[in-house]
Amino acid sequence: MKGEGIIESVERTSNARRCWRGRWRQPLARPSFFPCLNMNNVNAELWRAQSLLALWDFLEYKGRIGRTHVILHKVNEPSLLKIMPTKCRSRYFDDGRLYMSGRIRIRLGRYHKVPGLMETLTYDTKRIGKREAWASFGQDTRRFLNGVNQYRKRRGWRRLHYLWVVEVQRGTGYPHVHIFFPNLRWLAPLKVINGNWGEGRANVESPKKIKVSCAAYVSKYLRKMEGWLDLHLAMLWCGKCRMYGFSRGFSCKIGKRESEWRRWQIVETGDRERLEKVLEEGAYAIEQGC
Repeated sequence: MKGEGIIESVERTSNARRCWRGRWRQPLARPSFFPCLNMNNVNAELWRAQSLLALWDFLEYKGRIGRTHVILHKVNEPSLLKIMPTKCRSRYFDDGRLYMSGRIRIRLGRYHKVPGLMETLTYDTKRIGKREAWASFGQDTRRFLNGVNQYRKRRGWRRLHYLWVVEVQRGTGYPHVHIFFPNLRWLAPLKVINGNWGEGRANVESPKKIKVSCAAYVSKYLRKMEGWLDLHLAMLWCGKCRMYGFSRGFSCKIGKRESEWRRWQIVETGDRERLEKVLEEGAYAIEQGC
């Protein structure tokens, strides 16, 4: 009986050791107060923080542009001045986009109601982040066009003429690029098109259904920028990206004419009426107009 008790004691000790060894081999349970990290959530929060910082800097820049005025004096009559707000030439304001539209209509006047091929390049939201897409869409578009041009060059075809415009994609907030190829019936095989893009998908519409005025085409997207959020404009500003672009030889040159106005001073103020009053007290005459 005594021996059986010793055997049971040894078995209980062995079982306890096996139990403790098994516990040590198993991973320790996470304490309830320790947060569970998710890299997707971390990346999302990081992007949100970076976007807020970019938006803050952009709004500060935009406010400074809105307060800045360029004072011009007439060459033949120095006492006559004109006050031109800087926003009249900035793409981040309605007045500036209206000015840009007028310049584009002059440059693209000969391309009126021409047939061609339209293509839209979009990003896959699962493959690239929004901030990265906004920072690289210009470079990605150039790489795509260079690749297609290289394919056509090896076959002895003419170099592409094109016009591209960027737009905010509804729902995702990602950029997508519209490209118009005037007087073109065929671009390249779809395999080549998709292979040279590689960031999402490329949609090619039938050239028979496309007949547009190039100037009106670009102006339309400039006017649609009124619906852009400041966050999208901030991304455009941070990446130093262009809103549209032409190929070489696509647009006609604008002849520069001698201006009768010269820049005199640059003043930053939020009270234009007071600025005009100070200038008028200095025996200057103010000509109205942007």
